[in-house]
Amino acid sequence: MRFRKRSSQPESNVTEHVEPLNQAEQEWVATNVAEATRMLDGKLSAETLDDLWAALMKDEPADPNPAINMVGLAFGQLLADRLGLSWVVLTDENGTEIAVRGRANFTVFPTNFIAKRYAGREVNFIAPAYNDMVQTAESLG
Repeated sequence: MRFRKRSSQPESNVTEHVEPLNQAEQEWVATNVAEATRMLDGKLSAETLDDLWAALMKDEPADPNPAINMVGLAFGQLLADRLGLSWVVLTDENGTEIAVRGRANFTVFPTNFIAKRYAGREVNFIAPAYNDMVQTAESLG
């Protein structure tokens, strides 16, 4: 399943447009979150996602996108559940991408957040980032 992603080329004169996920995108998120939860024996948290990501990074997958999407979407769901964020598709001058969004337009692009750390094979960044994002979002009131 591919969802609407940010294009590599900015679109000219695009204002920000936010819309809810369509049915296929909702199912894609739910399936990935369920798989991460299953792999973590039902113990989904920022800390256990760090452990899962580290385990997935031990091997070089032929295609890293399934792992990036699974962990990223589970991360986004943790934020959505904790902060009352909504899953959206956001289009702006950078293209189109799935995100979680809340008060004061607090927006996180969870799969992009994970993907940026894949190239450097970073681990143990999810829980600290989660805590920082929660603190930031809660400070927005």
